[in-house]
Amino acid sequence: MPELCDVTFLVGSDRVPVHGVKAILATRSRSFYQLVLHHQKQSEMATTTRKISKKQKSSPHSNTLVIHVPDYGTETFRRFITFVHSGKVKVDVNHVVGLLCASEEFHLPDLRTACKDFINRCQGHGQIRKLVATARQYQNKTPAQKLLSELP
Repeated sequence: MPELCDVTFLVGSDRVPVHGVKAILATRSRSFYQLVLHHQKQSEMATTTRKISKKQKSSPHSNTLVIHVPDYGTETFRRFITFVHSGKVKVDVNHVVGLLCASEEFHLPDLRTACKDFINRCQGHGQIRKLVATARQYQNKTPAQKLLSELP
């Protein structure tokens, strides 16, 4: 429910909005805490340097923090944010590498463990080709690079 959220992530090159709650994100992850604070300070500085005319109305979402996240697929990041908020996530072979990368980047060891366990099970079920293809989408991230070097 975007109207109840106070942070919007613009995900991927298409900048698809994925909504979240700053307090929950910051509580679950120190990295999110730092990211939110950093963007909030930048936003406040931009607002104070901009002249706003008295005739201009503020939008209903003017207090919403907007953060661009170009490195993740939309559905993968949506699942990741759902995990951060609820502690639950649907992991499948199409999204596991992205979730693993996000879990490393935002320091969520419980999700990282779940992703690694899923990857180990996938290898035994002939899903290596799909894992490799997905890992290549995230080849600029260290966990994906490590996975690519470990897979046959």
